[in-house]
Amino acid sequence: MPTVQHAIDVAAPPEDCWRVFADLSTWPRWFPFLRSAPVGDLRPGGRLQLAFGAGPASIPAMPVRVTLAEWEPLKRARWTGGALGIKGDHVFEFAVNIPGLTRVTSRECFSGLGSRLIAGPLLQRLDGEVHESMARFKALVEATRA
Repeated sequence: MPTVQHAIDVAAPPEDCWRVFADLSTWPRWFPFLRSAPVGDLRPGGRLQLAFGAGPASIPAMPVRVTLAEWEPLKRARWTGGALGIKGDHVFEFAVNIPGLTRVTSRECFSGLGSRLIAGPLLQRLDGEVHESMARFKALVEATRA
């Protein structure tokens, strides 16, 4: 099962990290594959509509509906959903390991028949984009604290 996981330490308390994370309007600024802000309900059982785009803007975004399996403010968010035979299970966790730093971890596991295509260069690209998204998230949170 292909999995992409990255963690980053953000120089901010969990409240600041969660404030940015829970503001859906910020997601396209730090989450590289989103073409627009998600729409939906941030609560357990809530649904989000995501618009993913991995190529030029001339290629239409792929709509994906996900369901929030977990929504624990300041701690954890998890959603599942998919399209084109690929199911994703995505978790964001927020933990304080050192006072003044929040460790933010993103982990997504892919399953389903289409997940077999997530390998080699495609998995490397996805891994790199997630790594970049974590760096963007850190920069955004730390900039909003200043």
